[in-house]
Amino acid sequence: MVVTVFMDAPRFQPTPIPRPRRRKRCTHVTLTDSAGNAIDVMVRNLSSRGLSAACAGTPPHCNAVVRAVMGDGRELWGLVRWVKGNVIGVEFDTGS
Repeated sequence: MVVTVFMDAPRFQPTPIPRPRRRKRCTHVTLTDSAGNAIDVMVRNLSSRGLSAACAGTPPHCNAVVRAVMGDGRELWGLVRWVKGNVIGVEFDTGS
């Protein structure tokens, strides 16, 4: 016997997952990998926890350590969390 249960929209309460606000950016940044090699990228989205960027050349691999120097002079370190083609996602080290 199959029982079908329908959930109506007014009763559905999604669980909120707080995320930092992402700002769409289109700006050129040079990341540096752990060996000191420059990686030219165009930042697409930026938040306090990370960025999404398109690489001009070969993107770094997943879990690679990278450094970004922001326009205001802040130096942020992070890990490449995902790679899709030439687009990467970097999670910043927010503990430092």
